[in-house]
Amino acid sequence: MVNEYKDSFYVSFNAEDNAYYHASRDCSETAAKLGAGTYEIKEKGAKIIVTAESAAPGKSSAVLQHTVLENTGSQAFTVNNLSAAYLTGIGCGGTIPWKKHRFIIHYAYSCWQGEAQWRHVFAEDAGLYRTYNHGTQSTFRLQSKSSWSTSQYEPLIMIEDTELNKTWYVQLRCGNGWAIEAGVRGYRNNIELGVVASDCFEWNNCWSKTLAPGEKLATCEAVTGVVEGGFEEAAADVTLANRAFMKTCFPAGTSPLCYNDYMNALWALPNRENTIPLIDAAAKAGAEYYVMDAGWYKTRGNGGELLDIGAWEINDELFGEGGLQGIFDYVRAKGMLPGIWLEIESASAAAPVVRAHPEYVLKRNGHPAGGGRQLLDFRVKGVREYIRGVIDRLYSMGVRFIKNDYNANTGPAVDPSGAESVREHSKQFEQFIDDVRLAYPDLIIENCGSGAMRSDMGTLSHFHLQSVSDQEDYFRLPSIVTGSEVCYPPERCGIWAYPYPTAIDYRESFKPSPEFTAKFADAKNTVYNMVTGLAGLMYLSGRIECADDKNMRLIRNAAELYKRYRDNIAASVPVFPSGTFDIDSDGVNTYGLIDRGAGLMFLFIWNNGVEAVNDFKLDLSKYAASGIRTIDEVYPRLLGYRLTVESSDHGTVIAMLPSGPSALYAVLKI
Repeated sequence: MVNEYKDSFYVSFNAEDNAYYHASRDCSETAAKLGAGTYEIKEKGAKIIVTAESAAPGKSSAVLQHTVLENTGSQAFTVNNLSAAYLTGIGCGGTIPWKKHRFIIHYAYSCWQGEAQWRHVFAEDAGLYRTYNHGTQSTFRLQSKSSWSTSQYEPLIMIEDTELNKTWYVQLRCGNGWAIEAGVRGYRNNIELGVVASDCFEWNNCWSKTLAPGEKLATCEAVTGVVEGGFEEAAADVTLANRAFMKTCFPAGTSPLCYNDYMNALWALPNRENTIPLIDAAAKAGAEYYVMDAGWYKTRGNGGELLDIGAWEINDELFGEGGLQGIFDYVRAKGMLPGIWLEIESASAAAPVVRAHPEYVLKRNGHPAGGGRQLLDFRVKGVREYIRGVIDRLYSMGVRFIKNDYNANTGPAVDPSGAESVREHSKQFEQFIDDVRLAYPDLIIENCGSGAMRSDMGTLSHFHLQSVSDQEDYFRLPSIVTGSEVCYPPERCGIWAYPYPTAIDYRESFKPSPEFTAKFADAKNTVYNMVTGLAGLMYLSGRIECADDKNMRLIRNAAELYKRYRDNIAASVPVFPSGTFDIDSDGVNTYGLIDRGAGLMFLFIWNNGVEAVNDFKLDLSKYAASGIRTIDEVYPRLLGYRLTVESSDHGTVIAMLPSGPSALYAVLKI
């Protein structure tokens, strides 16, 4: 279906519009159309160009669009709002009045360790309702917390019209301050819904920009679409669009299998004694990359290893003979490629580079933003050259994977021009990442934003994969994973799978022991973690050097399944057979990924209940119109786990799982 609203825009100038709704006088209706996507506003001396690129004609309705405003007059003017996407006419037609709950708003909350929690509410419950004979000012707003673009909401909204069986969506691709606002337009019974979305929005961080004659302003990109159907159909369309508009591809052409030593494992305390056994175990499990997380650099004992970032001086003393280079060489000898953790944009106030160059850090009101943990200003050439030198040195040592973390936030504004300066800094950082990728095409760069606090598609499109969360409790992770895979493609979703977990509370005192290994003898923890990891890009962790033979076989089996089907995952779209579920859901929850081209469905079932499940029935006929042909794989093949097809209804499966937390994975031919 063609998205017929791609040519609209919303703009306001010189503080002339203080309304809390989208007044038509400042929309495209009042501009003269010069050609396809080009408009002129004569009284302001402005030209606006709305560009739109189709994602996958015939497969997806989505278009990638953004707006460029040019001052074509002889006087400067100040821009207060400029839309990256502006959809109008939502809900035009039909007969059911608003009060009958016609429209459903789909949106997702997000926070640290609790990302992508979807909600589905009627428009009235979201605050969108008509007030009859005057222009309605009711709105529903999503927005970021500045450069932590996904720390409060995901930048994606869907509006479902249940009468017309259509769903419209807008997703912003923006790593700095953004806002999405849905509102009611029109009078009396002649009303409709509209959505305006942008990073150039005064009501978000007081953004504004003055354009001199001849100057231009470009918004971030946005993806918009409209589909037949509801949430699942829109989620599939978003997935296809995000896949089509990615700027990166994996060096080997497919998503890797990584081991990272941080989560529920070394917790940023690597040394030779604890690293070598983990490298051996990761190689035995089938990992292709071994990524050393934080703690590999020198510290000055000033309160914690994270206060020493920015200098990036290797602490070779931690790693014995050969130092860190020796560890990297050992990783390669085991058939894997080495990786390392960095926090490229951050630097301690005590870092030599900051002391020598105070002009290298972002400032607000003349003072460094962030206190002891400051952010480097990528608008400054010296910053880009310094960090490039760090990456060049690590690459020369054999590093082929960088996990880039982002544990700070610029705040709402930086000098000299507030929120606009945040935008400028963000653009320069993304360009820096692009330049590194161009120089080193065999280097994978992960986007980790304190878990997923900056996981918008605008940022992710410059990286290879996205860390899904810092969630430490494995039984809470499926909700985050499944919700996130609506927002970005599953094959880019780096999912922690951490069998044999050890809590951060014991990171200094933990020692492997037979007692620790025996705690996981029933394999339920291993299976649950590996099933979750199979839903996207598997990211192994945990103290897997402690695994007994039975559990190591289960880890290897899951790794083999991951490698066998990862290309299918990269062609799949998400489905929710029993609906979305939140982070504290107990009982049985389900999720699916469907590769229509191959006729495969990947089914995930998690039991978080206290009772075993003996005959859990799941109707999949919606996804398998001709029934389920075969069950090709079931993981694990252990007593207490089973999946069969209902003999009298070939669209229904029956699952057996032990008491929770437990999980099951299956590959179905449909």
